[in-house]
Amino acid sequence: MGSAILLTGYNPYRNAPDYNPTGVLARELNERRVGGSRIRGVQIPVAVEDARPVLRRLLDKVRPDAAFAMGVAPGRSVISVERVALNVLDFSVPDNRGRRYRDRPIRRGGPTAYFSTLPVRRILASLHESGIPAELSNTAGTYLCNFAMYTLLDGFATRGWTGPAGFIHVPQTPEASVNRPGQPSMDYGMTRRAILLALEEIAAAMRRRPRRQSA
Repeated sequence: MGSAILLTGYNPYRNAPDYNPTGVLARELNERRVGGSRIRGVQIPVAVEDARPVLRRLLDKVRPDAAFAMGVAPGRSVISVERVALNVLDFSVPDNRGRRYRDRPIRRGGPTAYFSTLPVRRILASLHESGIPAELSNTAGTYLCNFAMYTLLDGFATRGWTGPAGFIHVPQTPEASVNRPGQPSMDYGMTRRAILLALEEIAAAMRRRPRRQSA
């Protein structure tokens, strides 16, 4: 049947355009096959209390061989392949439930941090070879994007899964910058191409390692 890659993107943020390119892209790529792997693309809520159970259910239902989440990083002009997820929620901009968090662990007693297990260097090389601006980032922030990355990596670790997992930030689309001239952006077509290249590298990485045995 081949391997499965869980791909998540967020729904629209408060006071943002009426769509989030990462959620649109996750839905668009759902059930697509890339490099022999089936993509399970899902849009998740921009709220800690809602996203946590959704991510847990997805891991248990899909039992993916690999997983990565996507999110928009306003102010960034390049694709950012994240390297580190911190066990902390700390943000003053409310999530879509209107909640703010300060110095709150994502999982009490969980590891302080996780390193991405995606093939980050191969992804970067592939993006650069294709002319897509990209960087290796050492901070996913402490908002919902870091939350999704930590939750996926923690979910893999606590289940004993060794497949690739992590997070990729994308710039906002030009439409989001209409009323804020000078804001960096990237068109949806390039973002889509970047994510497909990342998926191809992840699928290739899985082909190089033994498949996980079902419980």
